Amino acid sequence: MKRIILLVAVTLTFASCNCQKKAVEQTNVSETNVTDQQKVMPAMEYEANSRGFFLFVRVENHNLYISRNRDAKKLLEATPISDADWKELETLAKTVNLEKVKDMKGPTEKRFYDGAAHANITFQVDRNRYETNGFDHGDPPVEIEKLVNKILALAENTK
Repeated sequence: MKRIILLVAVTLTFASCNCQKKAVEQTNVSETNVTDQQKVMPAMEYEANSRGFFLFVRVENHNLYISRNRDAKKLLEATPISDADWKELETLAKTVNLEKVKDMKGPTEKRFYDGAAHANITFQVDRNRYETNGFDHGDPPVEIEKLVNKILALAENTK
């Protein structure tokens, strides 16, 4: 009887050690995916709206898609982005830590009393979406300020 108990105890010990090893390996794989995602240029969607204002900008594959109409079903026209602007966008986008995007906070909160349009930016890498909590249009979080301002400048120039 003692031998059976000892055999079961040894078997459970080895089995639990193996499970911990697999958990550590899975953690390392997910960390690798995050760093791989940082190397890929994400598709970005910027949206700002209030009662009388709407702006939707999508940046993807050297193109800028813009809609200023809330009721538009599709973005019909693609505006090409120059190579210099694309490289700048790519550099700015790759510096963003996608895992921490949801925790970013804007410097002001004017959107709570209609002092500014409510804005949001979403990054998409493969099937993963990383979305901010929301901030004031014109006052993005410091971590993504240059990127948002570049996107808005490109959208402004394509009127």
